[in-house]
Amino acid sequence: MQLIILIPLTLMILSDYRSRTVILWHLLLFGITVLIISWLENGLWETCTNLAINIFLSLFIGLCVCGYFLWKYKSVQSVIGKGDILFILFLTPFFTPRSFLVFMLVSFVVTLLMWIIIASIRRNDSNIPLVSGVGVCLCILLLYQHLI
Repeated sequence: MQLIILIPLTLMILSDYRSRTVILWHLLLFGITVLIISWLENGLWETCTNLAINIFLSLFIGLCVCGYFLWKYKSVQSVIGKGDILFILFLTPFFTPRSFLVFMLVSFVVTLLMWIIIASIRRNDSNIPLVSGVGVCLCILLLYQHLI
């Protein structure tokens, strides 16, 4: 059932990779799909618990990152997009807190490595495709879980 998530996820990955934008209805479809699947597989209580704890963790990490960018660059606006933030928040009910932190850490490292490769090929592209990188990692995780 989790493989249904791949439909809106693939649309977002392609859009983010091509134009560094994510279409709002793709994001909303993704978020609703993740929420419904989490609820059906884990129950309402566990889904709400994961959602609350992971949003708290995301906000804490986000505030630390924003503080760093304000200190270093005096601006946060050009660092991360609203679509990236929504995408990460929509992932929160899908993982337990420990799994969420591990997934985010690994997928951010993979995304940075992917961006280094893309940036070396396309010399003028300096934006990191966060939804694409994290989305590809989620696709791999979902396919792995389905096959095992």
